[in-house]
Amino acid sequence: MGVALLIIVVVTAIGRALTKGQSIRRKRIVWGILIMIGLNPFVSWLIGICFAIFAGKGFAGMGMMVILFIGMFFIGAIILISGLLTKADIKQASPK
Repeated sequence: MGVALLIIVVVTAIGRALTKGQSIRRKRIVWGILIMIGLNPFVSWLIGICFAIFAGKGFAGMGMMVILFIGMFFIGAIILISGLLTKADIKQASPK
C-alpha cells in the first residue's frame, strides 16, 4: 500500500509542476491524462483493497475496484475532452 500511496503523491506533484502558471486548456489536458493513466489504477486499487478488508470478502473489493476504475476513467476522459475542446486564449498562446 505504501508504494501505491507514494506513486499517487509523485503523480500529483508532477501534475502540479506541469500545470503551474499554464492556461486552463493545458491544465485540463494534463490532469485528464494524469487521472486516467497515473492516478486511476492506484486510487481504485487502494480503495478496493481497503473495502475488501472492511467487508471481509475479496469479490466485494474486486467489484469496487472495477466500478472505481471505470468511473474515474470516464471522469478523466471528460476532463481531457473539455480541455481539447476549450479554445486557446490568444494572450497566453502568443509568445512574448
